[in-house]
Amino acid sequence: MNISPADGNFSLFRYIAVKYILVVIALVTVGGMLFYYTGKKYLIGSAERYSVAIAKNLNHELYQHFFLPYQKTPETYNPKDSTQFKVLDEIAGRFLEHLEVIKINIFNRKTVLIYSTNPEIIGESTPKNLKLLRALQGELVSSLELAHEEPDIVYDTHPVDFLETYIPLRKMDSDLKYEGEIVGSFEIYQDVTMIYSQISSLRDLVILFSLLIIIAHIGIVSFITRRGDKFLTKERKLKEQLELSIRTKLEEMVKERTRELEEEKNKLQVILDSVPSALILLDRNLCIQSVSAAYWKITRNSPTNVNGKICNLCTDYGTSLQQCPSRRALTSGHIENHLLELDKSNICFEYTAVPIKHNGQIDAILEIITDITERKRLQDQMVRAEKATAVGELAAVIAHEVRNSLTSIKLILQYFTESNKLKNRKEKESIRVAMSSLYRLEGIVNELLNFARPQEMQFSMQDVNQIVMESVIFSRHQFERKQISLVEDLAPSLPRLTIDAASIKEVIINLLLNATQAVTEGNGIVKIKTAPLILPETLRVSLTEYHLFPKIGNYIELKQGEKVITIEISDNGCGITPVNLARIFDPFFTTKTDGTGLGLTLAKRVVSEHGGVILVKIQEGKGSTFTILLPIRGTVK
Repeated sequence: MNISPADGNFSLFRYIAVKYILVVIALVTVGGMLFYYTGKKYLIGSAERYSVAIAKNLNHELYQHFFLPYQKTPETYNPKDSTQFKVLDEIAGRFLEHLEVIKINIFNRKTVLIYSTNPEIIGESTPKNLKLLRALQGELVSSLELAHEEPDIVYDTHPVDFLETYIPLRKMDSDLKYEGEIVGSFEIYQDVTMIYSQISSLRDLVILFSLLIIIAHIGIVSFITRRGDKFLTKERKLKEQLELSIRTKLEEMVKERTRELEEEKNKLQVILDSVPSALILLDRNLCIQSVSAAYWKITRNSPTNVNGKICNLCTDYGTSLQQCPSRRALTSGHIENHLLELDKSNICFEYTAVPIKHNGQIDAILEIITDITERKRLQDQMVRAEKATAVGELAAVIAHEVRNSLTSIKLILQYFTESNKLKNRKEKESIRVAMSSLYRLEGIVNELLNFARPQEMQFSMQDVNQIVMESVIFSRHQFERKQISLVEDLAPSLPRLTIDAASIKEVIINLLLNATQAVTEGNGIVKIKTAPLILPETLRVSLTEYHLFPKIGNYIELKQGEKVITIEISDNGCGITPVNLARIFDPFFTTKTDGTGLGLTLAKRVVSEHGGVILVKIQEGKGSTFTILLPIRGTVK
């Protein structure tokens, strides 16, 4: 067959291409093997260095915590001493927690195994172990001990391959510095499963890349020699496929990033919605961009789409444009505040407008609306407390001085009464009126002193019904004088309570006398009732006058199901107005012309110091009911 020059040139080129492929295969194979063995050596070397590091640390720990404290050496240590073995085992055991370390052996210079994490082989001697002997000479010896090979120590078999490394055990002085003398050797076993896995992966990677390189070269030569005319077409298709792959990847990245941004946005929104203050983001035109969940609660509006609306159209609390903190912050560039109190509902809000700047320019306004009603209530309460305390102290001082003067006046009047120097009936009546006024003043003074400086409670086991009856006897004169009916309804067999009888009696008397003043003389009815009760629900009564109760706290709580004794005093009088009801327990508040306004305050303090509560139920124009609830705690029947 005659070959044209073109055919001959093509055949020569193909011959050269074949030789080229063979050379590439040879170079790739040699390079791959070199890379594989180098990588394998590096992985095993890394494991050896890891064993050396563990051995150095273990060497240091043994001398610091065992050999030096116990004055032992690898030659003198007795592994049969359970105490010493336990200490040594705890030290070595900590190193078994390291990655891939599965067993540690320690030999002395006589090749006797003085410690092993496998206690069954302790005491064995391996004088023919060349690797151990080399380590005792100061060498680092490492090798793979295969599962099917005979172990260095009899009975120390293992089902898998290990990396076995011998490292010299060097003597250390009292300063934990190496003296250089070799007193033994460590034998550290490492699980080579991971190393094998890495070597296997490296081998597969080398083979894969080698094949890819060879296939690539074969493909290139094949394209050039046999399909040169289609090369550009395939190249174009390959480019299109690559572009499609890149485009698809980019689209996936964009979707993933969009999802992440959406998650971050939702997370931020959850955080903002958890803030109790309302957060409103406004643009430069004071139009709402977004709001937090608290916005709807504070503004009492139904959730609607407010984005894009002017803020004062959605949050109208009557704030004028001049008072608007957001408008002022937009003008001044500083944080602006405004306090707004709604007269109708006694709700108080604090507005804070924070300008958000970018490159020195205000881009937006963050408006924060906080409901400070409770905070203001507490502040007002503290002011009232300070005033009441000051008034109480002043009253105590004045009362003390007045009582001294009253005592002197009373002694003088008693002298005139008892000395029979009064000449006529008119003088005697004047002295009687003066004495009556003195006794009334003494009562007021005593109330003031008891309010400012209360006496210590004297608790003892008492019968509640007996205290109620004594209170009724004390008050009966007032009922008879005013012709008011007193109805008693005392439950039998009430449990005895640990209470201060005198103070509880004063509370009941005070409530009874208040009732006589509230009803109409001649047809008034006052009822007093005692009964046991199991609370159907928890009662938590805030002590707004907490400054009066330093030993009690800010509130009294009686839990659901708790047993209490109730003392109920009701009347059919004029009742208490809702306005006055909120203040009846305030110090010095009274609607009477001759009262001090301390009776109910002291009554609440006494009941509270007993762990109880006093409740008021009113029917304006029809009477009121005061109920004392005393808990049955630590009592006997």
